[in-house]
Amino acid sequence: MKKQNHNLTIKSVSIALCLTMACQLIAGSAVGAQTSLKGPIKSDRARISDTDLINNNDTLGSGASDAVDSVTVGKPALSALVSITRTTDPFGLDAQGSRQISLDETAHFAVDNNLDIGISGLSENSKRALYYASMGKFLPDINLSYNYNYLKGHANLPFVGFGVQGLHFNNPVIITGAGFTYHAFRGGRIFYGTLQSRNNYRAAQHARHASVNDTLLQATKYYYDLMLQEAVLQARISAVRTSESQLKLNRDLKEGGLATNLDVYQAETQLSKDRQNLIDQQIARRDAAIKLSQYLNIDSGEDLTPTNSQLIKIRLVSEQLKPLDLLSLAIDRRPELKQYQELRLAAKRQINLEISRLMPTFDFSGNVYGVGETLSPAHRIISSNVIAVSSTGTAVSTPITISENRRLGAVWQIGYNIKWNFEGMGTVAAAETYSARYLARQAQLEQQKILNQIIADVRQSYLKTLSSENKIIETGSQVKSAAEELRLAQMRFRYGLGKNIDVLRAQQDYTSALIDKAQALTDFNVAQAQLLRDIGVLSTSTLTAHTPFKG
Repeated sequence: MKKQNHNLTIKSVSIALCLTMACQLIAGSAVGAQTSLKGPIKSDRARISDTDLINNNDTLGSGASDAVDSVTVGKPALSALVSITRTTDPFGLDAQGSRQISLDETAHFAVDNNLDIGISGLSENSKRALYYASMGKFLPDINLSYNYNYLKGHANLPFVGFGVQGLHFNNPVIITGAGFTYHAFRGGRIFYGTLQSRNNYRAAQHARHASVNDTLLQATKYYYDLMLQEAVLQARISAVRTSESQLKLNRDLKEGGLATNLDVYQAETQLSKDRQNLIDQQIARRDAAIKLSQYLNIDSGEDLTPTNSQLIKIRLVSEQLKPLDLLSLAIDRRPELKQYQELRLAAKRQINLEISRLMPTFDFSGNVYGVGETLSPAHRIISSNVIAVSSTGTAVSTPITISENRRLGAVWQIGYNIKWNFEGMGTVAAAETYSARYLARQAQLEQQKILNQIIADVRQSYLKTLSSENKIIETGSQVKSAAEELRLAQMRFRYGLGKNIDVLRAQQDYTSALIDKAQALTDFNVAQAQLLRDIGVLSTSTLTAHTPFKG
C-alpha cells in the first residue's frame, strides 16, 4: 500500500510539473519556472536558472542580443581553461611572455620586418645599381696600366750586316700606359641596354609594391585568424561550462528519480568531448599566435594577443564603388600589371640589342705609353766599340762612351677604330633576334594573363564580400535560434518533458552557431582586405582607415 501511495505521489508531482511547465512556456517566463518549482527534484545548490544558462553560453556577446556585427574575444580567465601539464600556462603554453598587438601594429611590423619585403627590396636595389651601371656606359673608359719586368740574357736579331752581335739584357723594363676609349657607336647596344635596365628597375619597384600588398594581406589574415581562434576559444569555454552545468543537473535529477544513469553517462561523455575540444582549441590559438609572430619576423616566444576586445565587422571599401569602378581602379593601380608592362618593354629592348650585333662599331681612343728602366731620373754610362768600314774596305774598331737615359720615355697615341664583325656570317645574331621576338611576344601574353587574373580577382573578391556580409546576418539569426533552442531543451529536460540527447544536440548547435558567426565576421574583414589588395590600394593607411576607401 505504501509503495502504491509513493507511485501515486510521483505521478501527481509529474502531472503538476507538466502543468506548470505548460503555463511557463505560454507565459515565456524562464525565471518564473525557476522560482515556482518547489520540490525534491534537485537541491538549491545545483539549481540553475534559464537566464544563467543563456549568460553562460553567450560569452561571444551575441546570443539573443541584436548586435549581430560583433563577437567578444580576449584572454579568458585561466580557471576557465584546461591545464595540460602542471608546468605550463594553459593559455600561453610554451610562451615565455605575452604581448598585445593591434592590427595597425601588425601592418607596420609586416612592412618593416617581413622577410619577403626585405628580399624584394634587395632585388629592387640590385636592379637600380644595374640601371646606374648601364648609364655609366655612355662615359668613356679610362685605361691605366703598369707592367714591370726584369730581363737578363741576350737575343740574336735576324738582321744581316756587319757589327750586329744581338742584344744583351741585364736590367728591368717598365711599360706604363694611360688613356681613354670612347665608344661612340655600338649599334645602339648602349642606348637600348640602358632602356632595358630602366624597365627592369621599374619592374622591380612594382614587384616590391606587390610584395608589400601581398604581405599586408597575409599579415591581416593571420591577425584575424588569431582573433577567430580566441573567439572559438570563448565558445569552447562556454560549451564546457554548459556541459558541467548539464552534468550537475542530470546527477541531481537522477537523485530525485527523474533521470537515468544513461543521462548522466551522456552528459559525462559530452563534457569529456568539450574538454578535449577546449584543449585542442587552446593549442590552435597558440599555433595561430606563432604563425603571426613568424610572419612578422618577431620573437615567437612572446605570445601575441589582439588588443581588440571585439571582433567586429569592418568595412574598408565603400559600397558606392561598383564592380566597374573597382575594375578601373585595379587596372590603373595593380602593381603586378605595371610590373609585367615593364617586363614586356624590357623584352622588346632585347630585340634591339640583338640587332645591334649586326651593326658596325666605332671607338675613339687616346693613350700615352712610357717605356724605360725606372720611374726616377737616372743615367748610365756605356762604353762600347763601334766597328766601322773605312774607305779602303777594312774594318776599324772605334771605342765610344754613351750616356744612356734610363728614365721612362713617353709615346703618345690618338686614333679611332672601326669594326664590323659578323659572328657565324651573321646567322648567330639573326637567330637570337628571332628568339628575342618570341620572348617579347611571350611577355605580352603573360601581361594579358595577369590582366585576366586581376579582373577575375576583383570580381571574386567582390562576390566574396557580398557573400560574407550576408552570412553575418544569417549566422546572427542562427545564434539567436540556437540559444533559444538550448534554453527550451534544458527547460523541457529539467521538467521531464524532453530527452537529454535533445539538450546535447542543442548545445552542439549553439556552439557551432557561435563559431560560424565568428567565422563570418572574420571572412568579411579578410574579404575587405582582399578587395583592397586586388584593386592595388592596400597599405597601412587604407587597412586601418576609419572611413571606407572611396577611390
